[in-house]
Amino acid sequence: MTVLQRLFYCKPAKLPRMPALQRASKGRMFSIQADLPRLPVPPLQQTLDKYLKTISPITTPEQYQKTAEIVGRFAENEGPELHELLEKHAEGKDSWLADWWLNTAYLDYRAPNVINSNPGMVMPTQRFNSDEEWLAYAARLIRAGIDYKQQIDNENLEVEVLAGQPLCMIQYYKIFSTCRIPDLKRDRLVCYPPNKPNAPRHIVIIHNNQFFSLDVYGTDGRPLNEKQIHKLLSKLVSKSQTVGPPVGVLTTGNRNSWATSHKRLAKLGNNASHFDKIEKSIFVVCLDKPYSGTQDPGADEFTLSARQMLYGDGSHACSTNRWFDKTLQFIVGRNGNIGINYEHSPAEGPPVASLLDHMCNYLASEKENEAARGTTDIEQLEFKIDKTIEAAMETAKTEIDLFGADVQLTGHIFDGFGKNFAKSIKQSPDALIQVAMQLAYYRDQGHPCATYESASTRMFQLGRTDTIRSCTPASLAFCQTMHDSSDRAVQAKAFVDAVHAHREYTAAAVAGQGIDRHLLGLKLIAIENGMNVPDLHMDPTYSKAFHFNLSTSQVPCKNPIVLCFGPVVPDGYGFCYNPRSNEIIFVVSAFKNCDKTDSQNLTNRLCESLMDIKALFPTSAKL
Repeated sequence: MTVLQRLFYCKPAKLPRMPALQRASKGRMFSIQADLPRLPVPPLQQTLDKYLKTISPITTPEQYQKTAEIVGRFAENEGPELHELLEKHAEGKDSWLADWWLNTAYLDYRAPNVINSNPGMVMPTQRFNSDEEWLAYAARLIRAGIDYKQQIDNENLEVEVLAGQPLCMIQYYKIFSTCRIPDLKRDRLVCYPPNKPNAPRHIVIIHNNQFFSLDVYGTDGRPLNEKQIHKLLSKLVSKSQTVGPPVGVLTTGNRNSWATSHKRLAKLGNNASHFDKIEKSIFVVCLDKPYSGTQDPGADEFTLSARQMLYGDGSHACSTNRWFDKTLQFIVGRNGNIGINYEHSPAEGPPVASLLDHMCNYLASEKENEAARGTTDIEQLEFKIDKTIEAAMETAKTEIDLFGADVQLTGHIFDGFGKNFAKSIKQSPDALIQVAMQLAYYRDQGHPCATYESASTRMFQLGRTDTIRSCTPASLAFCQTMHDSSDRAVQAKAFVDAVHAHREYTAAAVAGQGIDRHLLGLKLIAIENGMNVPDLHMDPTYSKAFHFNLSTSQVPCKNPIVLCFGPVVPDGYGFCYNPRSNEIIFVVSAFKNCDKTDSQNLTNRLCESLMDIKALFPTSAKL
């Protein structure tokens, strides 16, 4: 196997050290990969001390004292042994966490991918006056995606840097030609590298629930240009004017249910070959029909677009015109809603955001490409179904409609200020937004909660994420000060203290000194060695600390793009945001069947809190 073949073979497998490839082009893609450090195992006592500090804002004195005693016993008894076993587990591995995290966070997860795991990303809405304009845009979007893929294939992307440190670029190689495959108990992830024999040359288009394979390269090896792609899209749309069986809706279901249907489908007709085409495709493009009505009739255009990207807005709309197991699934709605839904297991948001930024820039440019020589005709992938599959599809339609109807999304563009204001008062934009969200939640619920913010650990080999715990003693003190005091100077001081606490925790988390993954590792190493799960992990306070009523993520984009996802707990909120120079684009999610949460209420509270923070600095630059 070549280096890239080993890299793409997703078992999941350990990734090799790759010095020859990594030093081939200084400053680009893998040039520094071999020199990246391995993810550390933090000191045990440091993690335990931080854990106690993080639970203090969300526990009563009695709960805290009981948990402190449990932590103390853990530190004296099984803790050191488990820590030593974890350190041995880490020896010789590029990442002690990578395989565990892929399985625990994603492939072992049995609930549906949709809403629970797959994020949607909303791109700027378009206006199409005709089907020709719609398909011309889709063709250019496809060509923009292929253009970015060529940069990755040729290793022409610059190594990203965070706080002066180079980042692992592996995730960029996992977003194209990658797919999750359902299986009982644990799913599989397959990846197909560009240098492998018979590397994928095709994409899959879904229109009216019908599937087509489209080779996007000519026989001369060059990508098709927009006119050539447009011609093929027009042909396949003409061939799929009737609505096909909703096979794609099966991908919205419980993973075990979908695995059972997948195995049955694979035995019928040429379905196994069709699965192979979808799994190996570079990406999927969903050409969504225009549709009237929605599961949220009062929603504005931005929010409706977010619903369409997150789950298709129901079986009456576009939820059947999807393949939610595919890593990259571009959505081009005839109504002008544009975006992506991506299966989360291979990568975090930043690589996908970088792709979408490139595509937006490409779409806005006047770049023209020469035609490729030797195009291939479209290939229709007609699924054979039976009565059992028909019943499974009807069940899946009912379930996604019920689940989707319960999701409340609120998309908002806050124009009171953006990153420029935060910088003018010499504060971190991300920390400012996180502290504002703490205040918004406190005002919404009357108390603080465990809060998850994604922290990138890509400074390390195969780095994914750890948790920034945004709810801190300092953030709680700020919320209480804003409630109890009218002294602006006192409030401003409390705000700055909260921001500094957040920045300190962020710096530790991205440097591999977070607590969440370490605590997970201690639990998993106990299970792996046939030991009892420690009392620390069975403590009700531990469950409360990991019950993230606020699940948040910053995914910055240069273009007006925003990511959205569902809450991770029944009584929680999802919150993703893109801070721009003079605005903050965000989407808040909640479940309607919880009478304690309301995404519109929290949005209103957040806007109010942001403006209240701005008012603490009246002499700042007017930006």
